[in-house]
Amino acid sequence: MIKYQYGGERMVKIAVTNQKGGVGKTTITFHLLHLFANDGKKVIAVDTDPQGNLTSCFLDEIPSESNIKRIFEDTIPKSINVAQNIDLIGSNISLSKYEADAKFANFFRLRELLESSSIKDTYDVAIIDTPPSLGLFTSNALISSNYVIIPLDTSKFALLGLEDLMDSVEKVRKSTGSTIKVLGILFSMTQERLVYYKRLREELEKKYKDYLFTVNIPQTVLLKEAISSKRPIFEIYPEHKASVAFKELYEEIKSRMKNA
Repeated sequence: MIKYQYGGERMVKIAVTNQKGGVGKTTITFHLLHLFANDGKKVIAVDTDPQGNLTSCFLDEIPSESNIKRIFEDTIPKSINVAQNIDLIGSNISLSKYEADAKFANFFRLRELLESSSIKDTYDVAIIDTPPSLGLFTSNALISSNYVIIPLDTSKFALLGLEDLMDSVEKVRKSTGSTIKVLGILFSMTQERLVYYKRLREELEKKYKDYLFTVNIPQTVLLKEAISSKRPIFEIYPEHKASVAFKELYEEIKSRMKNA
């Protein structure tokens, strides 16, 4: 079995990021958390989006002591167990008031938290869900992470901002000493029979072929149903094409991490 390790670090940190909203970041994060956990890994979920969508996948309300906003108050948030092998540091709208407090130290708050012994010595994997922007909270996630997964939908806006995001990842790596790499670009909510999807994928393959995951996450209302029930789709509909896609994605992620 692969050891989830990056360099000399015991814990691997993955950010799921795109500055465009509605591309499936939270759905992908939620399912990856369960896939790693089902593989016997101790996982911590970190919600850095003031909308708190990932948090709501597990809890109706996050306790104040487990809110990620505490890192901007010079306090360590307490993780809370939300599923087998999964702990959460969550978020809600109260986080948003810190977005404008862009002093230099605030960009490194999450990295300090994840490098603390209470976190790095406890967990195998940290997966960070981010807001639809490249502001303070997403910057914290990128600075903190070893890898980034970039979800894309198949709208006409899918390519807008992708180059900027790729550039941002490279700038973070060079300017902060981060080891972050783009683990992959993932099409989500896809309808593969659509001509536009085929054209979009062909266009991306010309520039980002080495980054594109071979698997796509298909569009299905059953994903929303699963999220509403606070369960991954592969627990409810194990044979569904979306369940198969997530399992194939996980295998591809493991392979890429092993060969990175």
